[in-house]
Amino acid sequence: SSHIYVPAPQPVRSLTRVCLSTIVRSSKRAKERGTMSSSASHTILACAGGIAGVIEAVLVQPLELIKVRFQLNHGHNGSIISCAREILAEESAGGGTTMKVSRLFRGLLPELCGMFPTRSVMYSSNEMAKRLLLGNDSNRNQEKMNEETTSIIALSGAFSGVAEAAVVTPFQVIKVRLQAKEHLGKYTNSLDCIQKLCREEGLLAFSNGLSATIGRNSVFNCVYFTVMFKIKQVSPTPQDSKVKATVHSLVTGFVGGVMATMCNAPFDVVKSRIQAQCPSSKSMEYTSTIQALMKIGRTE
Repeated sequence: SSHIYVPAPQPVRSLTRVCLSTIVRSSKRAKERGTMSSSASHTILACAGGIAGVIEAVLVQPLELIKVRFQLNHGHNGSIISCAREILAEESAGGGTTMKVSRLFRGLLPELCGMFPTRSVMYSSNEMAKRLLLGNDSNRNQEKMNEETTSIIALSGAFSGVAEAAVVTPFQVIKVRLQAKEHLGKYTNSLDCIQKLCREEGLLAFSNGLSATIGRNSVFNCVYFTVMFKIKQVSPTPQDSKVKATVHSLVTGFVGGVMATMCNAPFDVVKSRIQAQCPSSKSMEYTSTIQALMKIGRTE
């Protein structure tokens, strides 16, 4: 339902992906012309993915914080504006009366630290999976490759989500703990959160919600890259103008991002719920991804 996810960050996410796509296309053209080696092309791809991820994290962090608060709330959520005001008020209660916009960026450090490796792994593994699935058979005709392209795009996107989840999960655990309303005051900063997690819950705490994160990222990447590909099949990128090409990529990325978010939202909610809960003497509310999906669907 609409109260458990916020698709609002997607327009900004699509902007960073447009910039990344431009860099990727340029590196591929240079590789085809022979002016750039394969290893250099892979390095540029990884670096571009990381840079795009960092820009994305900074721009959408306030909305990400609000999204996590919405996901952790078991009842009805208000508007984005009312939630932002609530965050500013509760954060300022223990540290003065001045309301600072910086309080909306709680949990930004682990998000930033995780963005570069996770985005690099996502785009690199996606490209690697496509090459493996396509093979290196020079005799394969173009028609056969076109018939396989849609399924290859979907499978490679799903594969990249698994690799991305393995890298991003520890950073997400720290971020969710810092942003969760029930943990306000428990962790003073990211380092304090890491130390307390290690001491109180052990190293395995950093893998909490891994299966849900795999589901979230695999579904998102599968839908996102597939929708982008299908739209470009129907409406190819204009070649007569860079402005038209950029607008086309922006619209395509926006549509793909929103559709992917709508599909992966249940896994995202479960991920946040599992990562926010701490072990206690009582039984854990959520014990697995499937159990959490069924319980949330049944009770909320």
